[in-house]
Amino acid sequence: MVTKTQGYRSAGDLPDELRADLGALLLSLADNKRLLGMRYSEWLLGAPTLEAGIACSAMAQDEWGHGRILYAMLNDFGFEPGRLEHEREASEYHSSELLDDPPPTWQELVALNFLLDSAISVQCQTMRDSRYEPLHYKMKKLIDEERFHLEHGSGWTLRMAKTDAGRQALAAAFEPAVAACLRWFGSPDGAVGVRLSEHGIVDGTPDDLRARWLAVVGPVLAEAGVDLVRPDGAGGWESTIDLDWADWDGARRRTGSGGPNPETLAGVRGDKNRALLMD
Repeated sequence: MVTKTQGYRSAGDLPDELRADLGALLLSLADNKRLLGMRYSEWLLGAPTLEAGIACSAMAQDEWGHGRILYAMLNDFGFEPGRLEHEREASEYHSSELLDDPPPTWQELVALNFLLDSAISVQCQTMRDSRYEPLHYKMKKLIDEERFHLEHGSGWTLRMAKTDAGRQALAAAFEPAVAACLRWFGSPDGAVGVRLSEHGIVDGTPDDLRARWLAVVGPVLAEAGVDLVRPDGAGGWESTIDLDWADWDGARRRTGSGGPNPETLAGVRGDKNRALLMD
């Protein structure tokens, strides 16, 4: 029996409901990282500088590697990793709506890099000292490898904000992304997020995570002159956006019933490459 201060050494030690909750969270993280890696890879040749293209290549490899680690972990939660990676339809992906389609402009890629990537990292940080012990080393590795991503995203945000045209382009791309990221942590009364926090699987509620993420991105957004956040009067930051939860799907952690578009789905599943291995 596991006491309140003891850790869970395996998925089998978790109560059924908690095991389902953590499995869903890990699947969301894996799917978002897999698709984010795809979005980075699409800008290897189209980035505005050679250095940015190289950075996209490195970030894509990071995210794909992290996705593979997380998919492998899900084997202990009753999932078959091979099917997760290669055999699901779009409606089965637990990924943000921001990743359904390729970002058509560099500023929209920067929105994914600076905003969504950092939101995923904040979620990972909540599990670094999780009572679910198999997460400890893996999350530390993921977090360590993500630091460059934030530097790259914040750097490009401030660089583009130096011109009026760049600042306006950022504002247009960032507004829907900020809203989606704030929702991605889960609704304030979402049972799953609260339950994971209460049992020490993560170290904060959805509202706690939103505040931590705003503390990361808020100062940069303010410096860039992107009017989507403001000081909250207590040393932190708050969003100026009124969140719409009408179409929120808590199970898939996304707004809307869609998923990756057909071209993206074929790419992340590796359909063309796998066809070469089949009789």
